[in-house]
Amino acid sequence: MTLQANAGQLLVHRVASEVAKDCFALATTFRGPGAYARGDQLVRAALSICSNIAEACGRGTIPEFRQFLRYARGSAHELRAQVRIAREYDPARALHCRTLESRTTLVIKLLTRLHDRPPPDR
Repeated sequence: MTLQANAGQLLVHRVASEVAKDCFALATTFRGPGAYARGDQLVRAALSICSNIAEACGRGTIPEFRQFLRYARGSAHELRAQVRIAREYDPARALHCRTLESRTTLVIKLLTRLHDRPPPDR
C-alpha cells in the first residue's frame, strides 16, 4: 500500500504557502547591512517548508512522509527565529512580524498534528 496525499489539499500547505508569500513581501522591505542576505534566508526557509510538505506527499510511505514533515517543521522553526530577529532589527515592522510569527507557529502545530496523524494508506 502507498500513501496517497496531495499537498494542495492539505490545510498546512495552504497556510505555509501564504506565509511564504508574506515572507517575500517582508524581505523586500529589508534595509541596511546584510539586507539581501537576511531577506534571501527568510524566503529560503519559507519555501523549504512548502517544498518539504510537497515532497512528503510524493514519497509514498508513512515513514518517509513523516520524515519530510519533520524537515518542514525544522524549517518552520528556522523561519520563526528569523522573523523574530527581523522584528527586533526593524521595530517599524513589528506588527507584520508578529503576525508572521503567529502564522508560522500555526504551521508548526499543523505539521505536528499531521505528523502524528498522517492520511491513511490507500
